[in-house]
Amino acid sequence: MAAEQKDCKIPRYLVPKCPVCGGKMEVNVRKDMFFVQDENWYRANGNYGKFLDGAEGKKVALLELGVGFNTPSIIRFPFERMTYSQKNTTLIRVNSDYPDPIEENTAKTISFSESAAKVIPDLI
Repeated sequence: MAAEQKDCKIPRYLVPKCPVCGGKMEVNVRKDMFFVQDENWYRANGNYGKFLDGAEGKKVALLELGVGFNTPSIIRFPFERMTYSQKNTTLIRVNSDYPDPIEENTAKTISFSESAAKVIPDLI
């Protein structure tokens, strides 16, 4: 697929089909009742929870890349909450569509509305 892409798109004939019904396959995102939460998802979710718990009270920079409002309760809202409640936490948000922090976090957030492809090399 990667070798055949043009303009960040792949040819239709390379899109995988469901082995059961032959229907179009989709990226597993939380948008309906068909979101798959397998053991890898639960493991990753547990690791994320441990990160959030372990970061409490420490000097932390949260780097948020392109997180919008599809499932804000997974990353966006916890990062906003942590930035607000933790004295030594700074949120670095790279988001061309939704760069603004909540009003309470304005002084503790560095926002970039440019694309991540532009910002990340500059940060490095």
